Amino acid sequence: MAEPTVKTVRASETVSPYGPGAIVDILGQSFMVPTGDRWPSTKVRRAVRSDRLAEALGVDDLWAAPTTHTPENQKTPGLEFERFPSWLFCQVCRRMIRWIRSMETGGVPVCQETACDGRLVPMRFVAVCTAKSHIEDIPWVDWLHRDSDGECRASDRLRFQSADGRAEGLSSLQVSCERCGRRRSLGELRRDVFAVEGFTCRGKQPWERDWGLCGKPIDPQQRGATSLHFADTMSAIDIPIVDSRDEIDLEKLRGHAFFTALRAATDESQRAMLSGQIAVDTGIPVEAVLAHANPPDGGRVIDIRATRSGLQADEYEAFVAAISERSPVADFQTRAIKLQVDRGDAGDNLAHLISDVVLVDRLRDVRAVIGFRRYTPDAELVAAVPVSSHERKWLPAIEGYGEGVFLRFSEQAVRAWAAQDVVQSRGSTVLGHQNASMLGRRLHVVSPEYILLHTFAHLLMREMTFASGYTAASIRERIYCESDGDYGLFIYTTSSDIEGTLGGLVRQGEPDLLAGAIVRALEQAAWCPNDPVCIESEPQSIDGLNLAACHACCLAPETSCESQNLLLDRALVVGSDDVSGYFSPVLDAILGQRADGRQNE
Repeated sequence: MAEPTVKTVRASETVSPYGPGAIVDILGQSFMVPTGDRWPSTKVRRAVRSDRLAEALGVDDLWAAPTTHTPENQKTPGLEFERFPSWLFCQVCRRMIRWIRSMETGGVPVCQETACDGRLVPMRFVAVCTAKSHIEDIPWVDWLHRDSDGECRASDRLRFQSADGRAEGLSSLQVSCERCGRRRSLGELRRDVFAVEGFTCRGKQPWERDWGLCGKPIDPQQRGATSLHFADTMSAIDIPIVDSRDEIDLEKLRGHAFFTALRAATDESQRAMLSGQIAVDTGIPVEAVLAHANPPDGGRVIDIRATRSGLQADEYEAFVAAISERSPVADFQTRAIKLQVDRGDAGDNLAHLISDVVLVDRLRDVRAVIGFRRYTPDAELVAAVPVSSHERKWLPAIEGYGEGVFLRFSEQAVRAWAAQDVVQSRGSTVLGHQNASMLGRRLHVVSPEYILLHTFAHLLMREMTFASGYTAASIRERIYCESDGDYGLFIYTTSSDIEGTLGGLVRQGEPDLLAGAIVRALEQAAWCPNDPVCIESEPQSIDGLNLAACHACCLAPETSCESQNLLLDRALVVGSDDVSGYFSPVLDAILGQRADGRQNE
């Protein structure tokens, strides 16, 4: 019997990338993470407190998976993963075995063939429902014997081996039955093969014991395909409770003598007169006065895009409050600074484009997983925790402590730049592709302003990685572009340790270093090793959701980007022959200064 082997994942990985429904490879074995109804009881889970996130997601509690510093202890509570795919094959004799729970020993599965103790490894393909996010093993027995007319249905005599002849790729591998001699190549596992041969989804997940009623088409996919798991996650940073600018404006309006009359008025000319006078007296734009006088209906529609937008709008208000030097909270320790730039056109232009900087010496970030989808991003959502009539609503979550740097862009400068026709044209191109893309519907609504902030965040993350001491995959971004005039980005890192991180990232935001890091990032982006192909590219990447962006200049690790490395365009940051970038004045001034220096020499 094989010795039991401890299998562990990091606590932070239980939300992403190994949240419910995900396949995780551990020491060459393949498992699937079950939904929260299979988690241990609340007695061993750890509560994660984030009232703002819980309220936004409509749940009562957030719970973290149980953790331990002594995983070797057999009494340690943990998550029970499900072995998937359940069809395995022996690396020595190539026999295929369907592994069931009663065969588990806690160790590595080994072949049960006589005189063979080879290690069993998972089959390469699985079957995925194209509509309702179910997943199951390939029906190897039925698929192999599809034309046998019931003569043979042997499940214990299958072999997975190389095909005869000179076939290449998947066609060089085959499944065969020793009893009847039938053979089929893996090259036959095409997209439409199951539909043609009459196989449909049986409506279950690997950890479920009862078959459901589905009947939708299924598609063969390789076990490592990214389309097997699209997780819907949400995160929120602990912020102080501050009055937003809208709330402050509303208080001003409530104190105005005409505001009650405006709310009651129905005549358009009267409303225009009253709102105009209120705007003059309070300094609040007429549009905002009318918006406050006619609040939207109270119906609340929860979706990923809207919920994330609301959470990030609150965070932006907290950064604005930090700029005003309002009191921080224990896990949101901030310092507002100004860019320290060298005298000259380059420094002056940079100071004009970036209006404020906030250094966050300590932050707390809570991340929760809502559910997952399979096959396509618009497939039916499977809840991370099925709703139970006898249990409070909850979601799996994890908390992290860290540090970060917030940059606020000048509202006037961004608006003036974005008003250019060629800038709007590039944004409209990406927006058109986003509207036609199923994946694009999961992302922030694109605009030239968002593309600018997002691309610049990637460029600055790449630069800060070199000096901060953190790996590229450990640094993340948050883009704030939820309201007209609110333009900012936050680059941060967290650790699941309560002590947080070591300060290397926030050090790069100090006045004596930040301006230099920004300039270096812009200079690196001004010329990509793949230019001129990169800068002149037509819409590229998934569904044409990127313009001038490639691995050599802009793309970041998947764990760092909130938009899956999409909605990027380097030309809108540093400029090109066709468009003036937001930071083009800075780069032009640098080139001018260098030219002057060479002439003086």
